[in-house]
Amino acid sequence: MKNKSPSRIFVNIIISLVFALTIACEPKPISEISPEDGIQRIRTQHEKSNWEKVTTEVNEYRSRYPYTQYSIEAELLQADAFFQSKRYPEAVAAYEEFQKKNPNHAKLPLAAFRIAKSYDAQSPEEIDREQDAAFRAIDKFNQYLEKYPNSEWSAEAKDRILVLRRRVAENAIFVARFYWKKDKCQGALSRYLSIIEKYSSFADLYTEAIERASNCYDILALQLEADSKSDLIFYFKNETPDSLRKKGRDIKSKQPVPAEPSIK
Repeated sequence: MKNKSPSRIFVNIIISLVFALTIACEPKPISEISPEDGIQRIRTQHEKSNWEKVTTEVNEYRSRYPYTQYSIEAELLQADAFFQSKRYPEAVAAYEEFQKKNPNHAKLPLAAFRIAKSYDAQSPEEIDREQDAAFRAIDKFNQYLEKYPNSEWSAEAKDRILVLRRRVAENAIFVARFYWKKDKCQGALSRYLSIIEKYSSFADLYTEAIERASNCYDILALQLEADSKSDLIFYFKNETPDSLRKKGRDIKSKQPVPAEPSIK
């Protein structure tokens, strides 16, 4: 067997040294350092916006040191990392867990606001899409304002409620128009009545809903007159054509409530 050349031996030595240095420079796992050093490392990763590193290292930290004085801080850093990296369902779960475990903590307003913001961020801006997340966001923003009316983000919460209310109202009018165009007055009427009841402060949508709802009542009255045994009896079993027309007239007499502030 031939001896290795000096250059080959040198290359192997360099590779070995590089590998050894790499291993030496690898940070120890969180579980092998003190709670103080561990939380400091997590803080540093958070300051550098290394969100994935924060979330994984907090899991290890909480497993290794479940009762340390820094555990609450670690949980908040992880929740923030979820939020900042747009992992909103995980952010909601993390902040809700924090709320349950720390009912008197100074950061509760932040947690409540971030929960609402997470639902807000998941709600589609397109009015032809389901707005379940928008409804949840409105509910959570209202809860936040009820509990912390003078908190740091109350003005933003009010603005977002207005934007989201307009969006869900436009979604409702979108669905109502769909039924109207398809000549499905029963479906259209229920949606227009919902808009009149819930979104009267949006004058443009309210005015359209008033006009269309009144028309729907008149059309349904005619249909009921033409066929007294139709499916309309199921929906309007206590109504007559005249009573439906009266409801149409009564709807037209309604006035919008004062308009909501302009959306910025």
